[in-house]
Amino acid sequence: MHFSLTNNYKLSVFRINALQGVIFFLIIAIIVKLFYIQVIQNDHYVAMGLQQRSVIRDISPERGRMYVLTSQNTSDELYPIAINKVYYEVSINPTKITRPQNITDIFVNYLELEEEVVLAKVKQDNKQYELIAKDVALEKVDEMKLALEELRVDINKGKPDIEQASNLEAIGVNFYKNVLRYYPDKEVGAHLIGFLGYGSDGYSRVGSYGLEGYWQNDLAGYTGKIVGEADIAGRLLAANEGDPVENGADLILTIDRTVQYTACKALERALATYDADSSSVIVMETSTGAIRAMCNYPSFDPNEYSQVESGEVYNNNTVYHSYEPGSVMKAVSMAIAIDQGRIFPDTIYNDEGEIKFASGHTIKNSDLEAHGLVDMKEVLAASLNTGIIFATSEVNNKIFEDYMKRFGFGKETSIQISQDNRGNINSLAKPGDIFKATASYGQGITVTPLQMLNAVNTIANRGNLVQPYIVSQIKYSNGIVENTEPKILRQVITKNTAAQLSAMMVHVVDSGHASKAGVEGYYVAGKTGTAQVPNPKTGKYDINKTIHNFVGFAPNEDPKFTMIVKLDNPTAVSFSADSAAPVFGEIAKFLLEYYQIPPNR
Repeated sequence: MHFSLTNNYKLSVFRINALQGVIFFLIIAIIVKLFYIQVIQNDHYVAMGLQQRSVIRDISPERGRMYVLTSQNTSDELYPIAINKVYYEVSINPTKITRPQNITDIFVNYLELEEEVVLAKVKQDNKQYELIAKDVALEKVDEMKLALEELRVDINKGKPDIEQASNLEAIGVNFYKNVLRYYPDKEVGAHLIGFLGYGSDGYSRVGSYGLEGYWQNDLAGYTGKIVGEADIAGRLLAANEGDPVENGADLILTIDRTVQYTACKALERALATYDADSSSVIVMETSTGAIRAMCNYPSFDPNEYSQVESGEVYNNNTVYHSYEPGSVMKAVSMAIAIDQGRIFPDTIYNDEGEIKFASGHTIKNSDLEAHGLVDMKEVLAASLNTGIIFATSEVNNKIFEDYMKRFGFGKETSIQISQDNRGNINSLAKPGDIFKATASYGQGITVTPLQMLNAVNTIANRGNLVQPYIVSQIKYSNGIVENTEPKILRQVITKNTAAQLSAMMVHVVDSGHASKAGVEGYYVAGKTGTAQVPNPKTGKYDINKTIHNFVGFAPNEDPKFTMIVKLDNPTAVSFSADSAAPVFGEIAKFLLEYYQIPPNR
């Protein structure tokens, strides 16, 4: 076989030249690509790089707290009724645990768990998550961390730096921080506070009902943001942009904790004593409108708000439930008639036991009796339906309606709490005397307990209607403090009319149906009401249901407080004189002693 050296040489030169050409074109392509990336697409890739390194983290604000007074209208000492407590969820990653018994021993020692249960979870080496405990207090977590740190140091002994566990997560233990809303007084005043529930998305926390609901935006604050750069492990390296976090505002309430607790517990006992479906009480400072106590029963624990049979228990009936108030309204109607100059306390009329109207309606006294010649003081004391109809008969229907609106009926009270109901007095705008007549003794119209309380408070407060309020201060995280000042909305009746009605209401307690509301040594003014309950199915009044309420104030000449007690469908007694009145008397006795008011009789 013969080979040509020249031909082989030519072939080798050709291959070398071809390879050089390929390399040259590859270099040109790389240069073009680099030019395209580094020059033409520079902004795009810089942005991509920043996105990979940048981090945006939300900073959650701390929810504002709520405080009540601990001593007679002073803010020197405050008691928290809604605060935030830090709890931890303790979990493990069994795949990272190399000392299962040691870690089990720590959990058992500090969390008081069963060893067998914990050890079984720790040895689940095919799982990356196992829950050990929820809602663990910070103090316990700090103690466990010290013990676990000692264990980590022991695990790292003799290992090269690259293999050492740098933190507790590396040895398989995790602590997740949770900030939970906590209500120390539990069911006492729960309707006033409301609770922190969940939003429509199922995970965001949102205030519901009561003050938590009404003041949601102020209490929640505003989420802040950190914008910075992170390393490959996600650790924040630097942060110089973003929005500052703004913690929620704190609310200082007008509620006196001692008064609240005493009134609520008396109400709770009354619910059982009189076998009522529900009950409500409000105590208001007469001259200012500051609410010192507000509660309802049955109640609930806002810490465990989901553990209720029905969501109706959340309703704050002192402002939400509108009802026909019955004879407590006679005090207001009598005030209108006296203020219009149509009657006087000693005006006498002949009670024949019933009054017939042109419409065909007949209204009788609740006792179905005729009382003969009686004056207006006795009308109020004996709670005569026919007498109050007589008293208001010469008051123009439109004027009577206007007075009722000026007393605050038919519109919200504007108290800063959720569920403020306006009630319904629309029947007064209808033609015919029958609607004014029934309204004069509290039927055919609806009011809320707070509306009824504030109307009677107008009599106690020399004819002035005040603005009820329950938040005395709002303290924002930036240091700004907003104070609520007492406010007189308007003068509804003259001072002289108010004084006459006050004396007549004292007569009700001294000589009328309300003697059990009295307190020895004091002039107490008040009015009972045993109201019928309309049946929405029949359109008639239910013969088996009544609402008992009592509204009053003390002491008569310079009242410190005005109070309403309401019991829904009590079955142990028939009239409010034997249910709501004695509850009022019990709480009033405490209040007069608590405020150190000297006897005035």
